[in-house]
Amino acid sequence: MEKLTQFIEERIAPPLIKFSQLKYVQVMQRTGLGIMSLLVVGSIFLLVASFPNPQWLEFLGDFRWTIAAVAGVGTSFIALYTVITTSYGLVEYYNKREGENHDIVQPMILSVASFLLLNPAQTVTTLVEGVTEPGSFTGVPTMYLGALGVFAALIISIITVEVYRFVVNRNIVIKMPEGVPPMVSQSFIALIPTFIIITMWWIVGHVFSINLPEVIAGVFTPLVQVGDSPIVVMIATFLNRTLWSVGIHGSNIVNSVGGTFWGQMTNENLAIFQSTGSLEALKYTYTSVWMDNYIWTGLFPLALALITSKSPRLKGLGKLSLAAALFNIGEPLIFGLPIMLNPLMMIPFILSYMVLAIFAIILTSVGAIPVPVMIISWITPAPFKTWAATNGSIPAVLFVLAGWVFMFFIFYPFVKAMEKKDLEEIAAAEAQVE
Repeated sequence: MEKLTQFIEERIAPPLIKFSQLKYVQVMQRTGLGIMSLLVVGSIFLLVASFPNPQWLEFLGDFRWTIAAVAGVGTSFIALYTVITTSYGLVEYYNKREGENHDIVQPMILSVASFLLLNPAQTVTTLVEGVTEPGSFTGVPTMYLGALGVFAALIISIITVEVYRFVVNRNIVIKMPEGVPPMVSQSFIALIPTFIIITMWWIVGHVFSINLPEVIAGVFTPLVQVGDSPIVVMIATFLNRTLWSVGIHGSNIVNSVGGTFWGQMTNENLAIFQSTGSLEALKYTYTSVWMDNYIWTGLFPLALALITSKSPRLKGLGKLSLAAALFNIGEPLIFGLPIMLNPLMMIPFILSYMVLAIFAIILTSVGAIPVPVMIISWITPAPFKTWAATNGSIPAVLFVLAGWVFMFFIFYPFVKAMEKKDLEEIAAAEAQVE
């Protein structure tokens, strides 16, 4: 076990940690956090609008689509929000990590403008019912403003900010005299980089007629499809639990690698569910929401197992950590029991989640449990979170509860082994006192 721990610390963890600390990876993580609250709130409204009860749906009538419109505010324009959060996060990174002093507003506005320039407004001729003459509507196509345009939003934002920095850092700017208000001064500083960047994207999108969002979406589509597979789920589960076992935040590391792809899959599923109201119509299966609900169900069973212990230390820790574990906060057990660097507890910790992943894959594949779609706050107790995420699926809730029972019995013999050791140490200490 010591050799295994050493191998993880020296071989597996370093490259993953190094990747997670890359500048653009950290910015993308910041991007996801910036959008998450909007998606969670949208999912709540979508759940209310689609709650699987005939009487409730009949009561709502067509008003259910009015309620569901709130969900669309998040999913339909998520690429546009990504432009804002990515440009903000990247400028913030340079200002905080590398001591630069760039205005954040100007690069953000420039990034949004660049993205819209590559998604130009179009005029559509329509025939309105009851009107003999056709009318017209002008607007920005929404195809790449939603989940399909997320990767384009990331790349366009990063390139825009980097070009902006390149120009400003070399003082290719118009400087105003001292005493001019900062907002006015920043506007003049941004003039030359704005001209360069807008001209650059204009040449790409309009002179050469390159549909950049479409090209980028086409490049990343195979990667997203590869990410939607049981093999990736098993690898991600193993790495997540293994890294936690040696004291490294496994969720952050693994999500830094696959979070963007899983996020795109989740957002597309949300958009599909919003329009169809059906879990069967979803495009992807093994999204981050799927893993959150069927694999990352918390350490509540371990806390219960500890409460049954005769060891005062273990029993006390179980009571103290029970509430936190119920709300998916596992740090008191990971670092307090500890599970971290504890060869005895690392085994059930990794094994139990791997088995959960296997059974979840099998049951989802045969249609016994549905694919979760709603994004529910991670601190929601697992059965309620899964019930909400699957639009009220009872089989999904039963799977989580059965998983908890299974985890309890997996952890129990290892808790008893720790208990035996604790009681022997207590008896030895008492014998010394006597």
